[in-house]
Formats: sequence, structure tokens, C-alpha cells
Amino acid sequence: METRNSPATGPRAVALRIPEDLWIAGQMFSRNELQAMASNGLLREVLGDCFLPSHIQITASLRARIAAFVCGRELNSDAVLARQTAAWIHGLIPEVFTLCIFTRNYHRPFSPGFGLNAQFMQTLVPDTQMVFRSRVKVTSALRSVCDCAQFDPLPIASRVLGNAIALDDPYLNRESISESLKTYEKSAERSRALRLVESFGDIAQAA
Repeated sequence: METRNSPATGPRAVALRIPEDLWIAGQMFSRNELQAMASNGLLREVLGDCFLPSHIQITASLRARIAAFVCGRELNSDAVLARQTAAWIHGLIPEVFTLCIFTRNYHRPFSPGFGLNAQFMQTLVPDTQMVFRSRVKVTSALRSVCDCAQFDPLPIASRVLGNAIALDDPYLNRESISESLKTYEKSAERSRALRLVESFGDIAQAA
């Protein structure tokens, strides 16, 4: 017999509706009020000014759906969520306030709202470096970490890299990230990324 707390009837079993189930700052409550609710464990901050009830299990697919919602029609079939945004979708950083999007062709700047800004980079992402999360194109975890290490602000890049290495994943560790970066064309960004990866090895040896 099912109970109120059974998997079939519990809140996590209910399909999330976007945007209906999102709590968005500026609608019913201010951002400060929503943050207070998050501090009390009622909500969880997910992306920009968007919050979710804390009982909802957050997955990579759910994050991708929220990112697609805030991007709106700007996220066309050629667009791939990348860098820190992709790292957030993969669970490698708890929050971001920039939507990073790779496109094959030039894309005019736009303001997504929701307390976010957007950055476009014109580049081609091979299929082998891309995954789908709820039908949303996202760079793979390894590609995302490499891109963060090269192009994102150093505090974000360091946090993403540290969280990735801490997973102790044989396909996403310091060695695999370094080897992947070495396949990129030589540039100041690649050099910065390689130094950053090397610094984590120094930290491990010191420990």
C-alpha cells in the first residue's frame, strides 16, 4: 500500500514544470527574500535569480532544462552550453551567473535577464566532446573543465578544476585534463590552463 512518503507519490516523483515550479526573484518575492528562504532550507538557489523548492532532487538534466529556459529562443539547434555553465550542469560548481554558449556562427549579444549575463564564443564542438541533457547540447565534462581552465575567470576555473579532480574519476582527473589540454593549439589561454592543472599536482605533493 502506498503512503504519503512512497516514491510514487512523494514530491520527487512529480515531474517538474518549468517555469511554473521555479521561484524567480522579482515576481512574488525579492531576491533577498528568496535567499532568506534558502538560508532556512526551504529553497535552493539554482541559476541566477531562479530558485527551486529544496526537496526537489537536482540533476544534470534538470539544470540543463533550467538553463534552456533562461536562454529562451537564443538557444537554437547550433548552440552548445559550455564553460562554467556546462560545468554547473555537470555538478562541478554550485552556482553560476554567466551563460556561456558556443555557436558555429556569429551570434549577436543579448541580455537573458534572471540576474545573468551571456557570453558567446564562435567555435565548432565535435560530437565526441558533446553530450545531451534533456535534449540540450552541453559540452562533455572533460571539455567543460578544459574550457573553464582556459577561458573562465581564475577563481571559477580553480574551483571547477579542484572539484573535478576531487571526484577521483579515472576519465576526469589531473592527468586526463592535462593530456586533453595539450591537444589544443598553443595559446596564452592554454598555457594558463596547463599551469593551473600543474599547480594542483604541487598541492597534492605538498600535502
